[in-house]
Amino acid sequence: MHPSVARLAELMPPHAGAGDAIDWDEARRKWGTDFPADYRDFVSVYGGGSIDNGFFVGLPLLVAPGVRRPLTFEELNEDGYGLLDLEPDEDPDLRGRISWAMDCGANHAFWDTSDPDPDSWTVLVLAREGDWVAHACGMVEFLVGLMTGEITSMGGFSPEQALFLNWREERLLKEAGIDPWPHT
Repeated sequence: MHPSVARLAELMPPHAGAGDAIDWDEARRKWGTDFPADYRDFVSVYGGGSIDNGFFVGLPLLVAPGVRRPLTFEELNEDGYGLLDLEPDEDPDLRGRISWAMDCGANHAFWDTSDPDPDSWTVLVLAREGDWVAHACGMVEFLVGLMTGEITSMGGFSPEQALFLNWREERLLKEAGIDPWPHT
């Protein structure tokens, strides 16, 4: 397990049965790139879902139909860029950026994919006001920073009691009539 994922698991223990199986070869073909090792490990441990129903982590591929499923990178990119009427195909600085998460405040986390080595990708936050905030860390290290308060450019959850629910867990609870987020 990637060291950053192990640290995150100490701060926010994953539930048994969480995690998603992704066909990484298909994801690579679809996106034209590999993905960082920390993200791949995060997906295998946590999967797509949300932290306290306020911070949503997406997946590179559609894994289930319907409305109660994780967001895809396509949806996150479209929403993030659409919020500010940005056209990534028309702006060379935006080409290749991939949004992997958003918070309930409409801030989006992107990877800066300009380095050919995915394990060297850093996080860029597109604030809903239109500002880009760069973070010199990878995806899971960014989440650890949010949990420890070292990073404050996104939120949507209480780091002291953060709970991650995989989309399948959340769907099962809602179908059983149980509110998975009674404190939000």
